[in-house]
Amino acid sequence: MNKAIFDFMSNDPFARSLGMSITSVEEGFAKLSMTVDDSMVNFHGAMHGGVIFALADSAFALASNSYGSVAVGINVSMNFIKAAMPGDKLIAEASEVSKNFKLGIYQMKVKNESGDLIATAEGMVYRKKDKFGELV
Repeated sequence: MNKAIFDFMSNDPFARSLGMSITSVEEGFAKLSMTVDDSMVNFHGAMHGGVIFALADSAFALASNSYGSVAVGINVSMNFIKAAMPGDKLIAEASEVSKNFKLGIYQMKVKNESGDLIATAEGMVYRKKDKFGELV
């Protein structure tokens, strides 16, 4: 695992504000978790879809940048399957499906602690020439 991207993500103020924590990172794979609190719910009392998206997107970012080269998202499509409720612990996994010099495709799954599927997503990144640790 690339320490620079791990440190970069660990210090991400948005991810920290939502209580996300990194569970594991390998090349092309990342797993993050967070617990739903009352500030994250929508007017139905369920977790806001934007927060679910943020968790999946953060796993996507970590997995796609895990090689140490900067990868930026260019498309994400998400499917919401089941509501998450306050107190639920959510786990997002991002796995590489395809990688070449310029593009990468990743599949994300968000589940609750019981293993129920909350959401799925697929994302594409563009790989830049920049390396983590070389950025100003």
